Amino acid sequence: MIKIHRILFFFTFVTPVIWGFSLFIDIISFRGIEITEYYQFITLIFLLPMLAYGATTSLFGFLLTLKKNGDPLLKTKRIPIGELDLQSIASIPVAVVMPVYEENEISIFSRIKVISESADQIHKLPKLDYFILSDTRTPEKWIKEEAAYTELCDSKNNYHNFHYRRRKSNLNGKSGNIADFCRRWGKKYKYMLILDADSLVSGELILQLIANMENQPKAGIIQSSTRIFKSTTLFQKLTEFSFYLFSPFFLKGATFWQINSSGYWGHNAILRVKPFMEHCALPHLPEYGGLGGKILSHDTVEAALMRKAGYEVLCAYELEGSYEENPPNIIDVLKRDQRWCQGNLQHFWFLFGKKIPFINRIHILNGILSYLNSPIWMCYIFLSLWNYLEDNKYLNYSMLPEEYEFFKSQIYDPLYIKLLYLSLVLLFLPRILSFLSLPVLQILKKFPAFLLETLFSILIAPIYMIYHSIFVFSILFNKRITWGPQNRDADSGYSLSYIFSSFFGVTILGFASAYISYAHSTMVFVLTLPIWLGWILSIPLVVFTGKEQKWFNKFLDPSFWKPNTTLIRNLEKELISHKNSYLEGREFFFALIHPIFRSTHKQLQGNKKYQSKLPKLTEENLKILLEEGPKALEKKSILQILSNRELLDSFYWKFWTSKKENWAKEWKIIWEEINPSFFPSISNNKKND
Repeated sequence: MIKIHRILFFFTFVTPVIWGFSLFIDIISFRGIEITEYYQFITLIFLLPMLAYGATTSLFGFLLTLKKNGDPLLKTKRIPIGELDLQSIASIPVAVVMPVYEENEISIFSRIKVISESADQIHKLPKLDYFILSDTRTPEKWIKEEAAYTELCDSKNNYHNFHYRRRKSNLNGKSGNIADFCRRWGKKYKYMLILDADSLVSGELILQLIANMENQPKAGIIQSSTRIFKSTTLFQKLTEFSFYLFSPFFLKGATFWQINSSGYWGHNAILRVKPFMEHCALPHLPEYGGLGGKILSHDTVEAALMRKAGYEVLCAYELEGSYEENPPNIIDVLKRDQRWCQGNLQHFWFLFGKKIPFINRIHILNGILSYLNSPIWMCYIFLSLWNYLEDNKYLNYSMLPEEYEFFKSQIYDPLYIKLLYLSLVLLFLPRILSFLSLPVLQILKKFPAFLLETLFSILIAPIYMIYHSIFVFSILFNKRITWGPQNRDADSGYSLSYIFSSFFGVTILGFASAYISYAHSTMVFVLTLPIWLGWILSIPLVVFTGKEQKWFNKFLDPSFWKPNTTLIRNLEKELISHKNSYLEGREFFFALIHPIFRSTHKQLQGNKKYQSKLPKLTEENLKILLEEGPKALEKKSILQILSNRELLDSFYWKFWTSKKENWAKEWKIIWEEINPSFFPSISNNKKND
């Protein structure tokens, strides 16, 4: 049955590819094949299969949607709550792991609280533990994270199931953080649910993922189907609409032929801990510029290593309750894409790795081409126009006017138009099928939103093409990218001057392309219109879609797809009520001086001690900290003091035994601002993780 699925998919996929190649061969056969036509054919070898793959995937997803019983080979299905063995699930040790880096602490811990309460409402899981693994480097934000952690534990009256740890060295980023968790605590847990800092999952989803893992003993990873939520800007709303409309068909169609070798996205997924620890350690790549060093995108590689070890990677697209946020504007998406681009191109090393399953090689190649195809598309468009114009010159010179007009209109142009139509059908088929799958009433209601999202996608595609091409070439020329914090705040937009300077070159390119194409012929001008128009409108497009446009909300409402409004509403309430604003501007005072909070902070640090008396430089830093304040010290020195129990005790003793006139101005100001009775009563009974 598995072979039948894959054979059906392959023949459906390869049919338009062969037809497209045959059309192109007919086009270039009218005169001797030029070198530019060879290059154009090479670009078509990459582009046509990618278009055909997307169209074939959505086609099978559409057909599965029409099928009453769905995919008979789907291994991960929703199990009715009444059929779940809740007592057995409650006895399974599971870790919910959220690696974070320079994130909003209120958002992080509010999500953890809402997720835990959602799980508790269905069934209490005493062995479900939550780990917030911080790689935060900013001292003030780190202290706020600790405050939010203690507030969470106090509100839940539970320090046993909630754990917070900040690494002193953020080696290898997120993947290194997960690896560190596995070394320290991995053997205690059978499964771990990986979340991103913007993830939100329901308690029912957690139970369903655990139950499906139990039902599939060979499953190493089960990936849930995420939906976009918390959309504010028009850009987020459009992305949310497209996710709800198109994503299910791609997942169904991909799972139809991938079956036990689905994709893994690195979050909102459950993993079997033992094989993950044994087989999914990431290697350090050869030092080869942007393509070497530490792996930035770990998920695809981990899925390949899990399959190599004989375990299955499954997609649970039928399960609801998995959410993530989307960047608020085009600029933030491009910044994220720049990191993803380097991470995906690094996977080149694994394309030819030993014993990597064939389907995982396809995943790796697909990820590489998702960015590499941008410069390939640019080359194809340029070569197509060049060869078309050169062919017309040749035919015009070699034929009589009447022969030329007949040949061009009846034979030559129809071949080019057929190839163009084939490309457009493959490109837009996923959208059309997804839209037509809606009920008739919803087709009418959602048509304005569908039209708006399609128009936006057409205009944004050439902008992405330019910037993805720049990313690819910069990486190939050895420029490395560091994985920085992701902006998730819709209110933190960019200034008009920054947007103008970022997209001015693209705008000029658009005007130049429009002028050159019009100078050649009206047909070329019209055919290239979606490209140069997107470039010309790049600045207004970024500005307009990067803000909230309330007028469009009624068209882009996702309520038809029934998101878990209770879960989302609970998070919104928690974000409003969750407060540790008393720390703002006073972080160092509370962590170093406040009797109760300092004790809490101290217990969350390691047990490293100096073997002899404190070094002279450290003593001097403590004195500077007391008399001049934290701003007088380097960030490295502050972090050293904050992360060492002995140094914390030394400064605490030094502060409380010194005279007030010796305190730094900052300490005096904060002391005057706060009344001792205002000191928050944070419990001192903390578990040292």
